[in-house]
Amino acid sequence: MKQLHKGDFVKVGNDIGVIVAIEGENNIPIDHLGIWYGEKNDLGNPKYRTVPAEYCEKTTSAESYH
Repeated sequence: MKQLHKGDFVKVGNDIGVIVAIEGENNIPIDHLGIWYGEKNDLGNPKYRTVPAEYCEKTTSAESYH
């Protein structure tokens, strides 16, 4: 797997997400990552997607605002 870690922002296709789980955690398959794109379920809890790690490209630029 690439050197990606929880909390890293990644680009997957045209989308940007953040890694919230790695393989072996929360039933994440081998060579996959849990990526959160800001979605919530009906109860308002974060909902993340499992994505093959090879599709994830670490992005180093993030902008903050208040």
